[in-house]
Amino acid sequence: MTAVTESQEHRFSHGLSFDIECYYQIVAKDFLGRQLAPTEEAERNTEWILETLAETGVKGTFFTLGNIARRFPDLVRRIAAEGHELALHGDEHHYVTRMTPGEFKAEIARGMAAIEDAAGTGVKGHRAPAFSIVNASLWALDVLHDLGFAYDSSIFPIAGRRYGIADAPRRAWRLESGLVEVPLTAVDVRGRAVPAAGGGYVRHFPYAVTRRAIRRCDDEGRPAVTYFHPHEFQEGYPRIGFVEAPLSAGVRLRLLKNALSQGHGRGTAMRRKLRQLLAEFRFEPIGAIAARVQ
Repeated sequence: MTAVTESQEHRFSHGLSFDIECYYQIVAKDFLGRQLAPTEEAERNTEWILETLAETGVKGTFFTLGNIARRFPDLVRRIAAEGHELALHGDEHHYVTRMTPGEFKAEIARGMAAIEDAAGTGVKGHRAPAFSIVNASLWALDVLHDLGFAYDSSIFPIAGRRYGIADAPRRAWRLESGLVEVPLTAVDVRGRAVPAAGGGYVRHFPYAVTRRAIRRCDDEGRPAVTYFHPHEFQEGYPRIGFVEAPLSAGVRLRLLKNALSQGHGRGTAMRRKLRQLLAEFRFEPIGAIAARVQ
């Protein structure tokens, strides 16, 4: 276990989370309308995450898709066996904004069943794919409460183009229903709320930017909520079937743009950044943050 540094001793714990999904399956579905089973890259990169956390003794939350649990049940069992929190990321990575309440309830039920079957444990936390609980889909929080969830971690307190609720609190809060919302991290930059501490915001900026954002949360007395995806730690480029298939020039350009935005080829740098974060800050599962909300 890595020794706690002096800087860690004076700081409280921040939230550590991973959205366990297969990027390549999602691209095939969203860009090409093709069905693809979750690939081994998702399993292999998640195993690297688990090994890295085991080296440091840190526990986190794994928001997992139901299709990952069905494809790699041993991986899901390992997450639970190693003392991490298992939570739900949906079943097939469908966006809440594109579902009716009934469809969302069915999607959640399928995902819960897949994780419970694989790991033999229930789930109490949820994160929507692409943070797709926005003003137009706030009804989803009532559905989650009705299904017995203790907390959600889907809302970005920003005015984003694809996601975000600008006037949402930046600290975890309890809804009237009793469900707790643990928002993603935003910090003020020149008077504007800017997202930080996860995904592309870690990939595309130097490590110092993420460190500064988390220290800002320290100064404000609130935990940051970090999040990562397995493909972000991929070293090199995997060979996926649909990439070799005949595709139009327009589709290939869209795939290239998406690959660049997702940080392909930056896995080595992301592995280094995660190790730096684990060495510099204290972390805990998202459920631990939710449990302290009055």
